[in-house]
Amino acid sequence: MNNFNIDILAFGAHPDDVECAAAGVIIRTIKKGGSVVLVDLTKGEMGSYGTVEIRKEEAFTAAQLMGVKIREQLNLPDGKISNTLQNQQKVIQLIRKYKPKIVLANAFNDKHPDHRNAAELVADACFISGLKMNVTRLNEKEQEHWRPMAVYHYIQDYFIQPSFVVDISDCFTAKMDAIKAYKSQFVIPENESPNGIIALLDQIKATNQIFGRAINKRYAEGFITNRYVGVENIESLI
Repeated sequence: MNNFNIDILAFGAHPDDVECAAAGVIIRTIKKGGSVVLVDLTKGEMGSYGTVEIRKEEAFTAAQLMGVKIREQLNLPDGKISNTLQNQQKVIQLIRKYKPKIVLANAFNDKHPDHRNAAELVADACFISGLKMNVTRLNEKEQEHWRPMAVYHYIQDYFIQPSFVVDISDCFTAKMDAIKAYKSQFVIPENESPNGIIALLDQIKATNQIFGRAINKRYAEGFITNRYVGVENIESLI
């Protein structure tokens, strides 16, 4: 159970969720030789801007900019993500397919109901994926059970006190470039308000600066975990 295939399997309810909240960690992991696979649970078809086809192209471009070679899509209904047994099995298939060391998922507490529901769906699937008696098949072959070593939830629209933060100072510019690959999403409508989607870029920067300042770095990303985090030695803590 310790012979993982990839370092991080990152789930997002919609294309661009992972980029906005965790692209820095993903870019840094890949720069250091690690492996990351992205999974969009939906196509983002309920988004106010762009189309499914455009968002798919943007997601592919964003993945390239981050250095990610594999991006999957589960085609769950946008705006209607639910933590059902059927959806759990779909997520479990991918967990067992890639055997990640770490899983990243949406925030448990956030404005968009899909984010909250996706967080529960992925967290529950990660646990059930480790049960031998829960059978899944991929390409007609029974899969080996697998449970990641950790599940971390990235922080999104709501400002939440993180369980830990990760320095992304040297990757922040690349992170913003990956986010801006979603050109259809980051447009300026005629009625754009201070709370509109463009303001999200400013919010992301400010949040990453706040998390970074706490550890004497320029930028950091925050994560939530439902269990305490273990380290091999105290010197590894900042």
